[in-house]
Amino acid sequence: MELMSRINRISAWILMACFILYMLSGLDTQRRVLIPQLSSLVHLKYLFIPAQSAFTYHSSFAIHLALKRWDLWSSASKVILSFYILANLALIGFYIYAQ
Repeated sequence: MELMSRINRISAWILMACFILYMLSGLDTQRRVLIPQLSSLVHLKYLFIPAQSAFTYHSSFAIHLALKRWDLWSSASKVILSFYILANLALIGFYIYAQ
C-alpha cells in the first residue's frame, strides 16, 4: 500500500505539471508569445498520454480509497472501478490509434 501511495503522489505531481503545461501551451497558441507551432504540437500531441495516464492512476486510486473509507468496497464496486480504468485505457488506446 505504501508503494501505491507513493506512485499516487508521483502521478499527482505529473498531472499537475501536465495541466500547467496545457495551460501555458494553450495560452501561447492563442497569444502567440513564443512559438505557436511548437506550443500547438505540445498541446495537441505530446501532453495527452502522460496527462491521461496520470489522471487514470490518480483518480482510480482516490476512488478506491474513498470506497473503502465509506465501507462501499464490494464486488460490484470493484467491477465498476475496473470498467472505469478500462474506459480510460481505451481512450488512451484510441488516441494512439488515431495518431
